[in-house]
Amino acid sequence: MPPKRFISDIRVSAAPGLSIRDIRDLAKHNPALFMERVQKLIGEKKLTLGQMRDMNGLFGVLHDVAVPVRMNIGGAVRTISASAFPILTGSLVIAAMNDAYQGLETIGEQLVTELEDAKKVTSISAIHSMDKDISSVKETDEFPEISATEEKAEIRHLRNGRMLTISQESIEENEIPDIVNRVNALAEISSDWVEEQTIYRIYDYYGSAAAPAAPYVYRPDGTGTALYSATANTPGKRAPLGNWVQNNALADETNLEAARIRLSNMLNGRGKRISVPQSLVKVLVPNALVGKMLKISNSQYVPGVENEVSNWGPQGKWWIPPERIVSSPKLDDISATCWLFGAFQKQFVRKWKLRFEYVTLGMDTESYLKRRIAFQARIAWDVEIGATDYVYVVINTAAAAMPKDA
Repeated sequence: MPPKRFISDIRVSAAPGLSIRDIRDLAKHNPALFMERVQKLIGEKKLTLGQMRDMNGLFGVLHDVAVPVRMNIGGAVRTISASAFPILTGSLVIAAMNDAYQGLETIGEQLVTELEDAKKVTSISAIHSMDKDISSVKETDEFPEISATEEKAEIRHLRNGRMLTISQESIEENEIPDIVNRVNALAEISSDWVEEQTIYRIYDYYGSAAAPAAPYVYRPDGTGTALYSATANTPGKRAPLGNWVQNNALADETNLEAARIRLSNMLNGRGKRISVPQSLVKVLVPNALVGKMLKISNSQYVPGVENEVSNWGPQGKWWIPPERIVSSPKLDDISATCWLFGAFQKQFVRKWKLRFEYVTLGMDTESYLKRRIAFQARIAWDVEIGATDYVYVVINTAAAAMPKDA
């Protein structure tokens, strides 16, 4: 999986060594080398935004120094001249955002398969219907070719982004703590949006409600469809008992067994049962249930039954190790009792039309003329989550209502 990081529109090659005392002379006499060496220091974490104690002095040295940078403009890489201050500040900001982003705990990446696709609408063929029900091929006969099925799951896109503005006054007054705090907030805000979007789609919070509505996580052939159902043969015939286990609050191993049995009834395109490797199975539980789930998975014996080894304990066939028990307090915003079971990454795809993109502007803009805005940064992202099937994950509720309706 690609690392979670913001992508800058600026490309500057690296070069060795630079003392901060050399900033003034090197910036004026060899601006290209200056930026290359500074970029190397930032990459090695020897120069950080939090270390900058004289932002106003830095501005005074660099704001009128033009440096060559390579930028990706409409897919073409071009070399332009820009003020060294926003370029340097932008490099420091993006490094700080990456550090802040990497420090955030998220679970979304454990539940999806990541995909990069620049299209607004992505169609993924349904693997289950590619094969033919042919058990043997006679000698000299042609081998059947798997079909390019017309059944496809559609994944759309959702564009979002935020801006950071630093005034000339903030720079003159060296408001470094405030600037660092806002940079960290920018990373946390963007991470929160993607994390929450992912979680709500995994639950199909809106699409599987009593009154289904967009956004749907499951769009077979482009039609928004409720992903989870307790009705037989719904959302399709390959789920003969449905994929929603009602009245199955997580209390002990019997509830896990009910979810496992429901999953074991799922069919492939030829009407045969699928086999989901136990190594792919995860349990998604809200924070309110994670202690109970860990207690079940750590119990060698069935509680209340003498010497009966638990199938879900450390020595049991269906044991779920701690790393596959996925939880977050954000799940409790959806439901404190609803939990999910299955091979999430075989069913859910997170499509990035645009990964975190970062762009900066300096004082040579209209904003500086009108409002003394010395530096602006913008991050943008475009991501959506889609289900490519409905037979690999089952949802379990304490009653007969989905989280949105509970």
